[in-house]
Amino acid sequence: MGCFLKPALKRIAIAVLLAWAAILSPAVANADAPAAAPARSKKGFSVPVPVRSEHGGEPVTITGQETIYDSKTDIFVVKGDAVMSQGGSVLKADEIDIMRRERQARAIGHVHLIDPEIEMWATDGTIDITNETMVLNNAKVLAKKDIYHLEGKQIVKLEGQRYEVKDGFFTTCGCEKGTPDWSINADHMAVNMGHTGTATNATFDVAGYPILKTPYFVFPADTARHSGLLMGRQGESGLRGFQWLQPYYIAIDKSSDATVALDIETSQRVGGLGEYRLVNGKDDYFWVNGAFYNESLRSEENRLSDVSDTQIADPHIPLDRYGIIGMTREHLTDDLIAYGDTVSVSDSLYLREMDVWTLSHGFGSNFGSLRNAASDFGLLDQFQDAFVRLQGIWNQDLIQPQQFALQRLPDATVTGRQELFNNLMFADYDAEAVDFYRYEGIDGLRLDANPRVTLPWRWGDYVYGYGEIGSQAAFYDTTGHNIQIIPVGATPSASKPSHPTCANGGGAELIWNNCAELSPFTAQGTSARIIPYAKAGISTVLDRVYDVEWKSIEKLKNTIEPFANYYYVPNIYQGNMPLFDSFDRLNSRSLFSYGVTTRLFAKTSSLPPEETTTDATPTEELSDADSAVGPLSEEPITPDSLVPHGGNIVRDGERSMQIGSLTIQQAYDIGHQVANGSNMSDVEALLHIYATQVTTFSSQVDYGPRPNGGVTFADLAVTYQPPWSSGSNIYMGKALQGSFLQVGYDYANRSDTVIPATSANASEFVSGAAYTELFDFMGVYFSPDYNIGSKQMLSTEYGVRLKSPCDCWAADVGITDSYNPNEVQIQFQLTLGGLGSYGRRPFGNNPFQGLIGSPTGVLPNY
Repeated sequence: MGCFLKPALKRIAIAVLLAWAAILSPAVANADAPAAAPARSKKGFSVPVPVRSEHGGEPVTITGQETIYDSKTDIFVVKGDAVMSQGGSVLKADEIDIMRRERQARAIGHVHLIDPEIEMWATDGTIDITNETMVLNNAKVLAKKDIYHLEGKQIVKLEGQRYEVKDGFFTTCGCEKGTPDWSINADHMAVNMGHTGTATNATFDVAGYPILKTPYFVFPADTARHSGLLMGRQGESGLRGFQWLQPYYIAIDKSSDATVALDIETSQRVGGLGEYRLVNGKDDYFWVNGAFYNESLRSEENRLSDVSDTQIADPHIPLDRYGIIGMTREHLTDDLIAYGDTVSVSDSLYLREMDVWTLSHGFGSNFGSLRNAASDFGLLDQFQDAFVRLQGIWNQDLIQPQQFALQRLPDATVTGRQELFNNLMFADYDAEAVDFYRYEGIDGLRLDANPRVTLPWRWGDYVYGYGEIGSQAAFYDTTGHNIQIIPVGATPSASKPSHPTCANGGGAELIWNNCAELSPFTAQGTSARIIPYAKAGISTVLDRVYDVEWKSIEKLKNTIEPFANYYYVPNIYQGNMPLFDSFDRLNSRSLFSYGVTTRLFAKTSSLPPEETTTDATPTEELSDADSAVGPLSEEPITPDSLVPHGGNIVRDGERSMQIGSLTIQQAYDIGHQVANGSNMSDVEALLHIYATQVTTFSSQVDYGPRPNGGVTFADLAVTYQPPWSSGSNIYMGKALQGSFLQVGYDYANRSDTVIPATSANASEFVSGAAYTELFDFMGVYFSPDYNIGSKQMLSTEYGVRLKSPCDCWAADVGITDSYNPNEVQIQFQLTLGGLGSYGRRPFGNNPFQGLIGSPTGVLPNY
C-alpha cells in the first residue's frame, strides 16, 4: 500500500504548478501598471496594458462582467463570469482578485481551471507570489490523460515541492459519477516530491465502504528506490496447498540492492529466498540468488504424486533443499573481462518442483526446463580481430547419473582473424586446449585447431562468391571406459551388474529417458587425427521495385536471391577416436547445398509515430504497487516483443522494412547418404511474415522427396491482434491488455527423433493462447498445450477478468492445470488503474503488448 500514491501525485504536482503559473502570470504583469483611480468596466474589459507571464512569456487575458481597480490597495477585482486565459489554460471563477502590493491573487466562487493536461475545481483559492505557495479550498483535481482524481477540503502547496492534503481522497475511478468504486482516504497527506510522503488515519474504501484502515504509513514520492515490503504472491494449488510469497526490498546504495522473501506452501514446504544485486555498468554486475526450503510439511503421497518422470537417476526428494543461481561480469581492464554463471541445486527435482527460482527478472530462462544445472567461470581478453578465453564448465546432471557428467576443467581457447595480401583474402583460426573430466567413463586431454583461409570475390554487382580451405586437427591423451547409451524404447536387463545406473536397476522399458552405462571397451593412451576440408559458394540478387502509393506505403521491393554452396571432406576413419562433443567427428561428404530466398520490403515516406504499448512506461513500472524498486541504471528500458520483427532501415527520413521472406533449400551429397538411405536431403522451406501491427506468421516445413518420405518436420506460429483491440488509457500494472490470438504447432516424424522409433516419442504438439473481452466488464483467457503424440494435455490455463468499464480496477482469476508438475493451481491478481497490481499475474502475456519494466525488483512471472 505504501506505493499507491506515487504516480498520481507526480501528475498532481504538475497540475498544481500549471494552476499556480496561470494565476500568477497576470498578477506579476499587472504589478508594473501605473496607478489609476478606481474604475469600472463592462463585460469584455481587459487590463489596459500588455500583460505577459514571467513563466513562459505568453499573453494573459482577463475578462469579466465588471472590473474594479482600487489605487489605495492596488487591487484589481474582476467580477461576474471572470475568465483568465493563457495559452491553452483557462481559469474561470465568479471573481478573481489580483493584489499587486501583497503579490497575491485570489479566485472566489466556482473556481475552475481547464488545462490540456488537468482540470481543477475549488470554491476558492489563494496564491502567495513571493513564496510560490498556494491554498485551494474544497478542491478537486482531475488529470485527464490518466483519469487521476484527488479531492480534499484543502490542498496546500508549500515552498519548494511540498504539498499537504487535508481530509481528502485519491482514486482513478473518474469516468463515472457518484461514489467511486475504490478510493484511498486520509485525514492528512504530506508529500515532499522527490523524497517521501506520509498519510495519517488512512483507509482503503470500496464503493464508499472502508475495507482497510491504518493509522500511518510512509510512501515514496519519487522514482528512486526505497526499502520496504513488495507486493507478494498468493495462490491455491492442489499440490502445494495455499502459497504465500512475501518479499522485502532493501535499497543499499545507488548501485546495489537486495531482496529477501518468505515462501510458504502449506502442503509442501517452508523456506526463504535471498537475492543481492550489484550493477556498476551495462556489462559490469554481480547478481546472486539463494534459496533454502524444509519439506517437513510434505506427505509421502504428495511426494509420489509430484514425480512424473520416475526414470531419472535420482528421484529422491530430500528433507532440506537449496538452490543457488548467480551471474557476474567484471571488467578488470578495458579488454579483460572476468565472468561467471552458476546454477547449483540440492537434488535433481528441485528446479522442476519450484515455481519461484529468483526474486527478479534479470536471471533469464525458465529454470524448470533445464537438462543440466551448469556453472561456468573464466577470463576473456579481447584484442584486435581476436580473443583469448580461459574458462571452466561444471555440469550437474539432472537426469542421468552424476558420475557420467562431463566437465571441462579447464578450457583454453584462442580465436581470431588475419587479413592477407592487402585484404585480398583472410585467415581464421580457432585453437583450444581442454581437459575433460568425469568420475566414471572416458576422459582426458584434447588439443584441437581449426585454421582456414577464405578468398571472397565478386563480379561487379551481379555475382558474389567465396572459396575456403581448412583443416580440423585434434590430439588426445585419454583413459577410461567408453559410455554406452541404452535408448528410449529399450528394456535394459535387470541381471547385468552394470545396469544399476538405469531406473529401478533395469528390467523396465525406458519411456522417459535414455540410460547410460560403462562399456567393456577401454580407450587409453594418445591418438591424433587431421581432416582437411574445402568450401565454396556463389550467389546473386535480382530485384524489382513496384510503385504502389497505398496508404503510408510508397513502394514495394521484391528480391530473388539464388545461392549454391559446396562442402568437401575426405573419407577418413574416426571410429577409434574419443567422442566428447561435436568437434570430435567431421563426417566425410561431397555436399552441394542450393536454394533461393525471396524477400519483400516496404518503403514509407515518413517516420511512423513512436510505438505505444498497453503496458507501462519505465517510469510507470517503478510506480507499480508490486515494487518499491527502480532500475539499477538510469538507462531506458526498451520493449522486448515476443513476436519476430523484420529488419528496419531509416535513412533521410525514409523507412524501409522487411515484411516477409521465403527460403527454399536442399542438399545433395555425391558419394554419401544424407538421410534415410538417400543421398538427397529433405527440402526445407522457411516462411516469415512480419505484419506486426496485425499479425505475424512463421513456418518451417521439411519434406523428404523419397519413397514414403513425406513431411519429416514442421512447425508454424501465428499471432493475430484484432483491429479493434486496444488497451487502457490509464496504467494497468501487470494486467494483460488487448485481445489477441496465438497458435503454435510442432511436428517431428518419430523415425527422426529416437532410435528405435516409438509412438510415445513422436513429437507433435499444438499450443495456443487467446484473450478477448466479451463485454466492457468481462474478459476471458484460454491457453492449452496438447501433446498429440502421447494424446495428453500437458497444461491448460483458464482466466476470467472482471473489471470496471473505464478500467479503474480489474480482478483476474487464473486456473492452471499442469501435468509436470502434476497440480491444479489458482492465482488471483487485483489491479487498481493508475497504481499497479497486487498478486501474481494469473494468466498470459499479449505478444503485441511487449514487456517493459525494470529487470530487477519486480517478481517475475515465469
